[in-house]
Order: sequence, then C-alpha cells, then structure tokens
Amino acid sequence: MIDKEMWSEAVNLAKDQLRHGKIHFSDLESVAKSIYEKLDSLRSGPIIDVTAEPMKPIEAPRHEKTRKCVKCALCGAEFKTLTKKHLATHGLTREEYMQKFDVKKKDMSVKVARKTTSGEDNPLKQMQMIMKEFGIARGEVKKFVMDKGFDGLKGLAAAAKEKGVGIIEMLGGSAPAAPAKEEKKK
Repeated sequence: MIDKEMWSEAVNLAKDQLRHGKIHFSDLESVAKSIYEKLDSLRSGPIIDVTAEPMKPIEAPRHEKTRKCVKCALCGAEFKTLTKKHLATHGLTREEYMQKFDVKKKDMSVKVARKTTSGEDNPLKQMQMIMKEFGIARGEVKKFVMDKGFDGLKGLAAAAKEKGVGIIEMLGGSAPAAPAKEEKKK
C-alpha cells in the first residue's frame, strides 16, 4: 500500500530535479518511484550495527631506555639524558621521578659513543710529527701548514688521505737535514 503523503513528497522532489535539469521528463516516473522507496526505507530508520567494539587497554606511562635514547614516562620525549631541567617542566625532581617510575640511576641516560682517533689520524700526533720533521715550535705549526696552502691540520690530513700519502710528504717531503754532529777526533 502506498502512502499518499510520501508519494506526493517523492513526486515533488522528482519535479524539482526535472526543473533544475538533473533528469529528463521521460525519467520522471522512475525517479519518483526511486525517491519513494528511499523515503520509505528512511521512515523505518537506518540499519545500525550495535555490537560494541572491544575496549583497548590503556597503558600506564612507563620509562623506557633503548640503545639510542631514554624516553620520558610523562610526555614521551626522547633524550640522551633525562635531565633535572626537563623533569622540572613536569614538576618533579630527578629523585621523585626515579621513585615514581622505579628507575635506577643508570637508566636515566644512555652511553654516548665518541669517535676518537689514534695513530697518525690523531691531530696531536700530526702536530708532533710536523714539529719534529721541520724543527718548528708548537705555536708555529698552524701558520706553517697554512703557508704551505692547506686549511689547517684537517685540510692537510684530508688532502694527504685523498692522495694516499702521509702528511709529511704532502708538506714537501723531509725537512732540510740538521747539521751532523762532528765526531771528536782522538
């Protein structure tokens, strides 16, 4: 059985579409039927799935330490060391934080790897070699290297590495030989 009021509404909506050029006159009846069916299905209400989603457990904030960083349990920010200054932004002292989250002192920071040079790559060793080879004082090494056309010890070391030679060879080989000590004649 057709609801006359709803059919009238469907026809009016179809006429509005005809007026605005959305449909052709020959499609008026089929569009009115389609609109009526939609209105009828809406009258009974939409079909809604009412099954509840499973609740996701809320994780308590926790302190985390990885090889690269320490994660603040309160805000999730990552640091090399969890400092007093950062903890003050949360209104806690270092001791209060450690007690609240059961954290040991060693877990408040990560080890920072530092690259150290040894052997002939060490700048101090390079300075010593230049001082010995060319007979100059420590305070004169930088000027000496720059006078030879390099941008300091780093520039010299980079140029030597690029050419595959030592820094002494890059500076011009060996220094003039020091006068030989004369042996005492007997």
